[in-house]
Amino acid sequence: MIGTVIAAALAVFLFVGLGQNSGSGPAAAPVVGIGNMAPDFSLPSLTAGPPVSLHALGPAHHHPVVLNFFASWCIPCQQETPLLARTATAERAKGSIVQFVGVDVADSPAQAVPFARQSGLTYPIGTDSTLRVAAVLYGLNGEPNTFFISGSGRVLGHVIGPVSPPQLDQWLHRLAGSSG
Repeated sequence: MIGTVIAAALAVFLFVGLGQNSGSGPAAAPVVGIGNMAPDFSLPSLTAGPPVSLHALGPAHHHPVVLNFFASWCIPCQQETPLLARTATAERAKGSIVQFVGVDVADSPAQAVPFARQSGLTYPIGTDSTLRVAAVLYGLNGEPNTFFISGSGRVLGHVIGPVSPPQLDQWLHRLAGSSG
C-alpha cells in the first residue's frame, strides 16, 4: 500500500514537474524575466493604423512603456482595461514620457475593436491572433499580463492578472524615473 502511494506521488511529480517544462513550442517558452530586455515585436494595428512596434514606441525614444496583453473575452481584462485607458489618457494630458502599448491576444477584430473603443483605449494596440508575441516571445499563457519596461528596454516589473490602481501608480512613478 505504501509503495503504491509513493509510486503514485512520484508519477504525479514527474508528470507535473517535468511535463510542463519539456517539449518545444509556445507553452514551453519562459516568461520574460525581470531585468531582461523586452523582446521587440511588430504587429498589425488593431485599428488600421501603422504596425505597432514596441521598440519604435518606447526604447527607440528612451520612453518607458506599460505593455499590456489583453483580450475582449477575458473577464479580468474587461475590469482592468478601462483603468489603463483612463490612466494613459491622464498621463498623456500631463505630458508624461511613459508610453502605453496594448497587445490584443487571440481575439477576433469584430470583438476586439468595439471592446477597445468602449473601454476608451487610445494608445497603440497590436493584434496577436497567432500568439507569436504573447506565447512565443513573452511566454505567456493567459491574460491579462502587464510588463513595465524602462526607457532602455529592460523589464522592470511584471504583473500577472489585473493590475490594481495602487500598483499602476507605483509603477508609473518608477517608470517616469527610468527614461534613459
